[in-house]
Amino acid sequence: MRHSEAPPASHRVLPDGCADILFTAGSGKPTLQVVGTMTQFQDFQIIPGQMHVGLRFHPGMWASEIGAPAGLITDRLISLEDFWGKRARTLLARLENARSPHACASLMAETVSMISPATPLQRALAWMRCQNGVVSLDEVASEAGLSPRQFRRLCREQTGLSPKLLARILRFRYAVSRVHDEHGEHAGLAADCGYFDQSHFIVDFQRFSGQTPANFSI
Repeated sequence: MRHSEAPPASHRVLPDGCADILFTAGSGKPTLQVVGTMTQFQDFQIIPGQMHVGLRFHPGMWASEIGAPAGLITDRLISLEDFWGKRARTLLARLENARSPHACASLMAETVSMISPATPLQRALAWMRCQNGVVSLDEVASEAGLSPRQFRRLCREQTGLSPKLLARILRFRYAVSRVHDEHGEHAGLAADCGYFDQSHFIVDFQRFSGQTPANFSI
């Protein structure tokens, strides 16, 4: 994504259970950072002339690739060099010489390995995403072939979040994808998204977006 010469603007990023490797260039010194899983919304300044290119990891897919426990980067931006050392410096130099965002994205994708086949935990987390977080701990642990206690521990290690918080974030993201289409009928939306009632829906929505569903815009 490349930004024009428009005035600086604030951009709100919402939690989604994912983590990213983010390359930023075009205004100031180029950076290559790890963006950890977010547990609440964060506002970032968009600077004119900047270019942002990211590589996104679904829940449970980045801990081994980045080389650090997922909890270490939760709600944080950290230089990738802190984890990769020379490998990150080499990638940053190649990204600086790339001619387009597409070329940058290709370079970043080439740098990480493809995990195949997925582990039982990763398959269970993928199933959890497909269910939009509307699952019980027992159900998702069973999908992974683990006890609830084992799944809770591994989920924290691999996603940086407890299963309960990850489920809430996934459910919230599903609600975000639908809120503009409901035309104020949020009671029905709350039920469709697995919330106990509209009050529960509003509390979670406000916690993760900073806005009520009625006032939400993105």
